[in-house]
Amino acid sequence: MESAMLRPFAIALAVALVLGAASDADAQRRRGRRGARGATTQPAESAEPPPEESPATTEAPAADPTAPPTTPPTTTTTPTPTTTSGTPPAAQVVPPPPSPTPPAAAADPGPMPPDLSPLRQEYVQLMDEMVQARSRVAIVGQELFQTRMTITVQDRTGGEQTLTRFVLELDGTPVHRTDGELEGGDQGRQLFEGALAPGPHVLTIDMEQRSREDTEYRTTQRESFRFIVVRDRLTEITIVLEDDSDIAREFRSGGEGRFEIRTRVRVATRALPRS
Repeated sequence: MESAMLRPFAIALAVALVLGAASDADAQRRRGRRGARGATTQPAESAEPPPEESPATTEAPAADPTAPPTTPPTTTTTPTPTTTSGTPPAAQVVPPPPSPTPPAAAADPGPMPPDLSPLRQEYVQLMDEMVQARSRVAIVGQELFQTRMTITVQDRTGGEQTLTRFVLELDGTPVHRTDGELEGGDQGRQLFEGALAPGPHVLTIDMEQRSREDTEYRTTQRESFRFIVVRDRLTEITIVLEDDSDIAREFRSGGEGRFEIRTRVRVATRALPRS
């Protein structure tokens, strides 16, 4: 009778013990799950090593044969992008790509140099002409050294006229000029002496005379004389000026007068004097 009454109490006690063991196992599973989560969220950059656990052994709780098998939870770690500037990736400013560098231009050689061949030919031709001219000058110099000429002027215009300009030219080149009366008078004065190439030449006389009584009466003359210079000889040219004009005196008294002007040129050759 008593055993029948105690059986329900024993069954209830056994059920309570089984439920308590199940609740303890569930609590241990929850604690293990929380520890795994803390291990995954702990930063990996910690430089300090974890403290060593004491070698003391801990007894694992007895497994409940009636509890279902537990599966260790799996954790998934999502990598978080890191930036050095602290700016979120969406706010970063991306610089534009550099523009391509144009290729370097080839060096400009500049304009083509001028063709100097015509100048070289002209230079050679000019040098040849200079050599030939020097040869001719040497030959002419030898001939001129052996051929000479003198020019002498005798003024015989008398007391009625005065010479105001007298110019001598040889082959168009002036060799003497006098603005006034000539020195030496009728005795003559040598106005030129020098070498002259053999052959024909032209002597030009350009002069002006005025009356002593009245300068309003004047004459101007220009005359040319062609002559020959003989090789290896001395050529003497003598110019004689004569004037018998009476225009200033006679025309004023009688209303009539005359110009009478003469220029005489004498050419003679002589042997060259010995040096």
